[in-house]
Amino acid sequence: MDPLEPRVFRHERVHIQVHHGILEVFRRSNVVGPYRYPLDWVTVRAEARRNGVTRLYFGIAEDLGEPIYASGPGTAPVFLRHEIPTTDEPLYRAFFTELARLADRPIMP
Repeated sequence: MDPLEPRVFRHERVHIQVHHGILEVFRRSNVVGPYRYPLDWVTVRAEARRNGVTRLYFGIAEDLGEPIYASGPGTAPVFLRHEIPTTDEPLYRAFFTELARLADRPIMP
């Protein structure tokens, strides 16, 4: 896996890409975006909600040694909230597990 090659994740109304260590998140919505941050700074927290929905919180890591992706809302400042069907959560988790390996960051237990 070449760390300089772009990594792209497309699912429904979201497009996430990482290139040269920068993560960008694009959503087809009326919310201003895209969001662009160094991958080393990014955290994503998955919180199970009611009615089969999981809310993803994209934020800035307070501790650069924390996992990129984990369960629970976390305490980091949030720059994006995105709701997905809970059944789709494993797709996001797999993508962020790959990114954690690229960025030499811990993987959610």
